[in-house]
Amino acid sequence: MGDVDGIRARLEANGDDAAAVNEALLYACHLRHATAAALLLDRAIVLDAELGRRIDGGPGRSAFIRYFIENKPDVHCPEAFRPWQAFVEQQVMRAMEDDDLASFVELLRREAWLLSGQCVGFQVRLIEGTAASLTNRAAFLKSFLDLDPAVLHRPVPPPSRALIHALTYSQTHLLPMLLRIWPMPDDLPHAAGSGDFARVRRWFDAAGRPVLGEVASHFPANDAWIRGNLQWGEPREQQILDTALAWAVMNNHFEIAGFLLERGADINTSWSSHEPASMLHELVWHRNYDAMQFLIDRGIDMTIEDYRWNSTARGWAHYAAKDEKMSQWLDEAQQRREKQLRGEI
Repeated sequence: MGDVDGIRARLEANGDDAAAVNEALLYACHLRHATAAALLLDRAIVLDAELGRRIDGGPGRSAFIRYFIENKPDVHCPEAFRPWQAFVEQQVMRAMEDDDLASFVELLRREAWLLSGQCVGFQVRLIEGTAASLTNRAAFLKSFLDLDPAVLHRPVPPPSRALIHALTYSQTHLLPMLLRIWPMPDDLPHAAGSGDFARVRRWFDAAGRPVLGEVASHFPANDAWIRGNLQWGEPREQQILDTALAWAVMNNHFEIAGFLLERGADINTSWSSHEPASMLHELVWHRNYDAMQFLIDRGIDMTIEDYRWNSTARGWAHYAAKDEKMSQWLDEAQQRREKQLRGEI
C-alpha cells in the first residue's frame, strides 16, 4: 500500500529478517512505491553491507530503486529475492534483448559469480531465453558457453525447456550447443523437429501405424504444463503425432511433415507455442512463407480462429504482427482456395 509509517513500525518491531525485507522491497518496486522502496533498501543494506558496497559503488541507491521501478525484476521466487543478483541478472538479459553482445559478455566477465554453481538456475533461464527468441541468438549462446558456466559441468543436467523452445521457435541451429548440456530425448516429436527422418520412421510399422510404445515417454504426453496450455487434457497418441507434425513444419522438414500427415497427424491441430490456435497462426510470427504454403497446399483450414482473440491467421498478420504484406498474401491464398472449391480454377 506504500504505507511508509506502517513499514517503519514493522521494521522497528521485526526488521532483522533479511529475506522479508528483500521481499517487501521487491513488492514496493513492482507497485512503484519509491519512498517505501528506498526505506526498505536502506534496511536491506544495514543487514547486508556487501549489498551496500555494490550499490553505492555502482548505480547508487536512487538509481537502483528507479531501475527496478521502471524495469520490474523478473523474479521466480519472491521470498528468495536477492536485490543485487536480480539487478545484474536483468542487465545481462536486457543486453541480450538489445542485441548488445559486447555489454552482455562484459557483464558476465565482471560478475563472474553468475557463472558459478550457485547461479545454475539463472544460467538455464538465460539459455532458454536464447532458444525461445524469434531473433537469432547464436552468438550470445556461444559467447556464454565460451565463458565455461557451471551448467556445462553438472553430473546430471538441470531441468530445462531449452530443447523444446529451440524446436518450437525454429531455432534448431542452436541444437549442437544445447546438446552439450542436455541429451536429445528419444521420442517422435524430437526426431521430427530435428529432421532425423530415420528416427521418425522407427516409430511406425510397415503399414504406417504408430508404434510409440509407452505414450508417456513422448512429448507432450510427459509435459502436463504444455498440455494444460493447449487444453489437451490427458495424454493421447494424437497429441504426439500433431506435435511431431508441428515441429517438422516449423523447422521446414517438409518430407517428414508429409510422412506424418499420411500417418494420422492432423493438419488442423490446435497446436501452437502456448495457447490453442493453429500452425498457420504460429508461422505468422516467423514470416515463414514456405511452411505456410506447404500447409495451404495440403488443405489446412484457413478459417481456424485462435483461443484468445477469435482471430484467423490472417487476422494475426494484420492486427498483431502488423504485417500487411503477409495479411494480403494469406487473403489471396484463401480466395484461390475458395475459387478452387467452386471449380473456377
